[in-house]
Amino acid sequence: MYKLEKNVFKAQTFIEAERQNIFPLSVSLAERLNQGWYLSAMAFGLDAYNPPRMIKKFVSSGKHDK
Repeated sequence: MYKLEKNVFKAQTFIEAERQNIFPLSVSLAERLNQGWYLSAMAFGLDAYNPPRMIKKFVSSGKHDK
C-alpha cells in the first residue's frame, strides 16, 4: 500500500523538481498510474479498490439530430 508523506513537499523550480523525481526510469507507466489513482482516491476519501459506481441518471445516450 502506498502512503503520502505530507511533510516532504516544498516550493521549487522545475529543474529542482526534475532532480527529485520520485519515479525512476525503471518504474512502468502502468505502475505510476496505479500509484496516482491510489493517491487521488485517498485524497478524496474513496476506496481505491472499490470505486463508487457512476450515477447514470445524469448521463443520457441517444441519436443526435444534425
